[in-house]
Formats: sequence, structure tokens, C-alpha cells
Amino acid sequence: MFKRILRENMVINISNHESSVIERGIYYFSLTNYPNITSSELKNLLDFINYEKSYGRQTEIVCKDEATLAIINNAVDHPEIIENISIPIENEFVYHGTDIKAAKEILSCGKLLSAVKVYRKTADELAFEKRDSLWNDPADYFEYIMLCWGNCAVGDYVVLSENFSSEDDLKNGNFNPGVRFYFRYEDIIKHPGNTFDGYHPIKVKDEIVLSDYLYACIVPKQYKDELEGQISLELSDKIYYLSQKKLGILDWNKKVYNFVSEL
Repeated sequence: MFKRILRENMVINISNHESSVIERGIYYFSLTNYPNITSSELKNLLDFINYEKSYGRQTEIVCKDEATLAIINNAVDHPEIIENISIPIENEFVYHGTDIKAAKEILSCGKLLSAVKVYRKTADELAFEKRDSLWNDPADYFEYIMLCWGNCAVGDYVVLSENFSSEDDLKNGNFNPGVRFYFRYEDIIKHPGNTFDGYHPIKVKDEIVLSDYLYACIVPKQYKDELEGQISLELSDKIYYLSQKKLGILDWNKKVYNFVSEL
């Protein structure tokens, strides 16, 4: 038995945070030049508010700078002023990271699946099971496959979050990075389940058929023997093994992105 967790409100906390992150119902939104806010940052905020509204949640906006808050509130009241603004594309790739256990299943069946599809549980059940996690995400988040920018290390941090390594281990390469599934941004935005939530570059509902969208799958070389034999034939030419030996998480991230960019 589980108790359904209902979250009626989300909070956007706007400041000069170290980074933008959602934790336990609060979106810590970092402005690149606080307290100044760009038009694309405004667009992200409205995309987030609209996404939350589509799932029945209200959004409270918190910002200590009154002038910035006034600009945001005006955009909320008059969304037409930024409706034609495009969010800058940071690079041409996005990716989804998984641990080796999940990667075996994905490469065997040829699909990336949302948590709801993977575990065959309802979104409410999964939200309840993860209620004590750092993120404590709303139920609908489990219906999507989250993607991050291709040059961002956050995918490995998420993979490692269940058994997080120390900062020294991350710096010195004493960790096992995730397997990365890379997509061209211009391809994945054509997926019928694509969604912009003002936080991720893009996320996709339910599933991604890899034969239709996958650009490259980067596997840390220490998993090669374990993974070979699990890969469907149609994906075999998209798999690349890279050595991570002695590379810290940021150097590993740079190596992977440079490799993908040069394919």
C-alpha cells in the first residue's frame, strides 16, 4: 500500500545560485547576470509555469530583487511579449545517462523508457517510493525521459546519486560513470512526445526508439565485456567504448563530448 503524494504548488526561487536545480518542490533558478534577467530566461520561467499548470500545480515566484520580480510578473500576466522568443541551443547534442544495469536492458530491447514504463508501476507509486530522495519529484516527472545538454556532466551525477562518490574520488577518477545515449537536438525535438518544461533542454514522454533517434552510445570501457552480447544488431554500429581510467568526472565529461562532436 502507498499513500498518494499530492503537490499543489511549486516554488521558483530566483537568485544568483551556484546552478539551477529542482529539489523537493523548489526550482532554484540561477540568473546568468543576477539581478538582470534575459528574455530567454523569462521564456524558461514561463515554460516551467505552463508545464506545472498543465499538471494542476500553481507556481509561487520568489525573488528578493523587486525590479526583477516586477519584470517576471509582467511576463506572466502578458506572455505574448515573449511568445516569439527562442531558447538558445547550447550545443547540437543532448543525452540521457544510465547505470550499466539499465543500459543492458535498453540496448537489448532497443528503447529508452520512462520510469513508469521500466518498472511497470504508476507515477504515484514511484513518487511515493522516492519521497525521501533529494529531489522528491512530482509523480508526472516519472512519465518522462530526461535529457541534458551534451557537454554537461549532470547525467553522471544523477547516475551516481544512488551511491554517491566523494569529491576526492570524483576528482581522481575513482568512480564508475554512466552509459550515455546521445541524440542530435534537431532530431529529438521531432519526437511526438517532446516536452519543454523550462528546466531540461527537452524531455520525452514514455519512450524513445533508439533506431529512430540515437546518434551514439558512449560506454565506459570497463563495461565492454559485460555489455557485449546484450546489444541488438541494429544498434551495434552506434556503440563506442572509451577508457575513463584515472580521469576525474569533469575530464571524463570533456573527453566524451569531444569524441561525440568529432564523429
